Amino acid sequence: MKHPIPALLGFLLSTSAAVSQEAGVFALDEIIFSAGLTEIEEERTGVSVEVLTEEAVEDASVVQLSDALETLPGVNITRNGPLGTSTTLRIRGLNGNYIPVLIDGIDVTDPSSTQTNFNFGPLNTMGLGRVEVLYGSQSAIYGSEAIGGVISISSLAAPEENGTELRYALEGGSYDTWRGMLGIGTRFDRGELSFSINRVTTDGFSAADEDDGNIEPDGFDSTAMNFAGAYDLTESVTIGAALIWQDSYYNFDTGSGDSLTRFGTTELRGARVYTQFNTGVVEHEIAAQYSQTSRTDPNSGGRTNFEGTRTGASYLGQASLGATQALSFGAEYIDETYFSTNGTAPVNAEYSIGSVFSEYTNSLTPTLDLSLSARFDDHSEFGGNSTGRAALAWRVAPDTTLRAALATGFRAPSLNEMFGPFGANANLQPETSRSAEIGIEHDFGRGQIGVSVFQTEIDNLIDYVQAAPAGYRQISGTTTSRGVEISGEVELSAALTLFGNYTYTDAKDEVNAPLSRVPQHDLTLGLSGDWNNGWSGQFSLRYAADRLDTIYPAPTFTETLVDMPSYTVAGLTLARQVNDTAEIYLRVDNLFDKEYQTTRGYGTSDRAFYFGIRGTF
Repeated sequence: MKHPIPALLGFLLSTSAAVSQEAGVFALDEIIFSAGLTEIEEERTGVSVEVLTEEAVEDASVVQLSDALETLPGVNITRNGPLGTSTTLRIRGLNGNYIPVLIDGIDVTDPSSTQTNFNFGPLNTMGLGRVEVLYGSQSAIYGSEAIGGVISISSLAAPEENGTELRYALEGGSYDTWRGMLGIGTRFDRGELSFSINRVTTDGFSAADEDDGNIEPDGFDSTAMNFAGAYDLTESVTIGAALIWQDSYYNFDTGSGDSLTRFGTTELRGARVYTQFNTGVVEHEIAAQYSQTSRTDPNSGGRTNFEGTRTGASYLGQASLGATQALSFGAEYIDETYFSTNGTAPVNAEYSIGSVFSEYTNSLTPTLDLSLSARFDDHSEFGGNSTGRAALAWRVAPDTTLRAALATGFRAPSLNEMFGPFGANANLQPETSRSAEIGIEHDFGRGQIGVSVFQTEIDNLIDYVQAAPAGYRQISGTTTSRGVEISGEVELSAALTLFGNYTYTDAKDEVNAPLSRVPQHDLTLGLSGDWNNGWSGQFSLRYAADRLDTIYPAPTFTETLVDMPSYTVAGLTLARQVNDTAEIYLRVDNLFDKEYQTTRGYGTSDRAFYFGIRGTF
């Protein structure tokens, strides 16, 4: 199969070389909050992390946050139909059960799902702010599940200076889709507050692909609220809280075709409270969090109610060991419970994990930073598990940074995997992982480019086996995902920027068979413009190739991999700043009306038009 990758990357690299002689600073170094136990400047962390600012998400004008995340290197998504239906995000070829997801520090992965993960289907971009995507095994920082990476999401931020801002957005378009958001943020001398509420409703399209004769649309309805705040009680004591509330209703189909009665509901509740105080030598944080995901599937013919809860408490201390060294240390206790029923046969399950952890950072030289992290988790079912991470960042030159990281991780079996009702296996043991990466980034004044090489190995992977006796089994051997990520952007002119990234992923299971739904070649390429007359716009395309999906043909139901066609899908956004408080925009999804699937048997949007207005005052 021929691919347009080499020519496109060659153009990107040659463009960077053409302008690399020009002096200047492309962007100020960002503060990264998720890469370790304490925040750090981006140039000083040795692990790969990508940041989507609130402005970047807004410029893309996508509905689902997962669509914005898919523009990042190493990230791909598959979904089972329209807005609201099951949507899985992968990082470097690894599924969502290897990726913790946090919103304002609250772990929102669902303990009641078959394998603990987060469904991105109901999560739209309104009411959200900055997003950080951390790559590689990160169990030394985040514990179980953090093998593929971590996604940390923030709600709308308060204003940067004292005062109050009101934000709003309203959008309507194809498939009778409407969504709106109202947010308010305020900052004052001793604290900050932010609150947002958003609502989405759509008739949708058929989750089972319309090209296969399915015509019944599958709609979605959701209301969500976020709150975050902090207050300085004294000069050395701060208290804070975050709250999450979301209710969703969605229609969906199975892969076999239209289901006229199948619908589901999801309720997500989350809260986190904390206090931070300084005792002179050590800065302390004590926090507690709670999350609950409740799901119903009334017409499933089987299990109809699911509820997963997570309760936790943590302590974190941070101490300076001089001008160049610091030590962070802490402890955490997490309890997870699971309940499901079909009306007559309830299943209740619970386990807990107690953890201690630490991180040592040292600026060995003005241009060389080292971090060493270690964690010990004591699981109520499996006993102890130790993980670690070493990361190095070397600023080879003022505009060039070399990063390297080695890490281990683990994933404890989910409550369902151990206790059922779907495929329970009480003999399962934790999966373990090793990851390594090395990358280099160069800033050439009018742009930047980065290249990373990565590999993650997972031992004793847990998978569902359809063949009798069906259920979850421990797979002996090693599953490996390795590849290369290339990303960059360049200012072609004062008003026009070219951006793009390409990921090659070679993901194989223990018998060297490709992992399903992972594209070997994944490309994002686009142009963004910002003109002085108030107009702005963005054109982007995404290309995915060499993908396989899984089928289980009767009578043996043996797992069989089948080819999925490659696809290129494009999007366009045009915006006009009307005045200081209003911007109108037009978004066109699937600009060239491409017929494609990310999951075998499930449909995607035809060409669709959306018009909206947003602003701040």
